[in-house]
Amino acid sequence: MARAAVEIIDAEGPAAFSLDRLARRLGVKAPSLYNHFADKGEILAEAARVIVLDTPDHPDVVDGDWISWLIDGAVSFRGALLEHARAVPLVVENFPQRLLERLYAQHCRVLAGCGVHAAHQMFILEAVHRMTIGSAMCAATGRPAMAAPTAPEEFTPEVIATLSSGEWDDDRLFVESLRAFLQSVG
Repeated sequence: MARAAVEIIDAEGPAAFSLDRLARRLGVKAPSLYNHFADKGEILAEAARVIVLDTPDHPDVVDGDWISWLIDGAVSFRGALLEHARAVPLVVENFPQRLLERLYAQHCRVLAGCGVHAAHQMFILEAVHRMTIGSAMCAATGRPAMAAPTAPEEFTPEVIATLSSGEWDDDRLFVESLRAFLQSVG
């Protein structure tokens, strides 16, 4: 049922989702959906959970390089979100908190094993999570990374050249932002 909700949102956007639409897609009457979910919000929360669970597992830390490990995980999660770009706002609004807590607990254990001080672990994880969500939101809503400015006369020629170079797409900006942040706190 949640997967069908995701399919509707992927195809036509969140505004197209309704209980009647979902029921028709499933070949049932809308009131029967309440046998499984309390309300529309619960269905959307489960749809968000399905999307988050689509994130591929990433391998263990190699040679204590927890920074690359976290970046790889964030890239995988961002990719899973962008596979459902129209649903990214839905995931943000209905993020499965319990899944996030379990992931954070697991990641804290990994970071501790790599020598990251306990006082920094949750700060690092929450910051990476927020950067990942923010990057996915920007990409999903069509806000390009480092786009040419609308008032170029306000920038130096060097900045304009950098923006015009095409070197900074969304993926590179995301990875390099994470790397710079993690190296500064690592």
